[in-house]
Amino acid sequence: MKDNWIKKHIYDIAAYAGLLVTLILFFVFSRNRLLYNATTVIQTAAPYAVLSLGAVFVYSMGFMDVSVGQQVGVYAILIILISNALGGTTFGVFVGFLVVLAIALLCGAFNGAVAVWLGLPSIVTSLFLMFFFTGAQYLLMESTGINSISIQAAIKPSDRNIYTLLLIAVVALTALVVFYLFKFTKLGKYTRAIGANEKTAVQAGVNTTKWKVYAYMAFGATVALGAFLMLTRTGSAGKGTGSGYAMDIMICLILGGMPLSGGMLSKAGSALIGTFTYILLTNDLTTMGVSLNTINFVKAVIFIIIILVTCRKQTNLLPR
Repeated sequence: MKDNWIKKHIYDIAAYAGLLVTLILFFVFSRNRLLYNATTVIQTAAPYAVLSLGAVFVYSMGFMDVSVGQQVGVYAILIILISNALGGTTFGVFVGFLVVLAIALLCGAFNGAVAVWLGLPSIVTSLFLMFFFTGAQYLLMESTGINSISIQAAIKPSDRNIYTLLLIAVVALTALVVFYLFKFTKLGKYTRAIGANEKTAVQAGVNTTKWKVYAYMAFGATVALGAFLMLTRTGSAGKGTGSGYAMDIMICLILGGMPLSGGMLSKAGSALIGTFTYILLTNDLTTMGVSLNTINFVKAVIFIIIILVTCRKQTNLLPR
């Protein structure tokens, strides 16, 4: 009985154990800089948390989107360009965000629908978007004649603590919406069903094409929001903005206990647990004086170990 319980909850055990270890290390090494380090972690984690929450819908189907990083970079640049063109006002920032939100929703619909219509794995269409946005990011920055641009509008409070509280509120609100959609609506139920067995879902009468599109659009909305949150922290964007986000999001979800093959064991909570584990791990290693190359090596080792421990389908080790 005990062995069955452990096997059933292996994802949760591994996820919470990882978070606990990183928290202990954080308290040990922060010492008298605890409050400052805590606000730094929250500010760093906020964009990742929002992106990971949206990615839950896609990963629960056993899919992934490798264009996330490039989209984040382009969206941040577009918000800056639009805002600055409108005089660097709050209204300009609002217009810029609405524009990138519309683009993100369209890209989500494209990613979900075209893959089905052409009978392609979703990763193929996301690769197309990745190359498209890579080119767009390069062309947008070439048009400015500089390597990075800064936003003229004031998009965050000058008080560090107030800014941190606002980020917490945004992440909490996003989490509540995602938790509700994932647990109590058809969107969450059907995306998990698709990940468990798409053929069975179709035979049960689920319009998998429609729900794939909705899942990718939900993810798109959080990508736009995540890009904005990242911009509030950095205040600038350039050719390298967003690089590596796709892999970071995957690592966050895996650290949070999300099975790579998706299915009924997928949980929205994996996004928050994994994000803070990932950010705390990076913070802990940096505080310990570990070099960047070594940090990346440690992350890679942890990534491989968790895949081997938690993946429930040996024939499908990576998202489709």
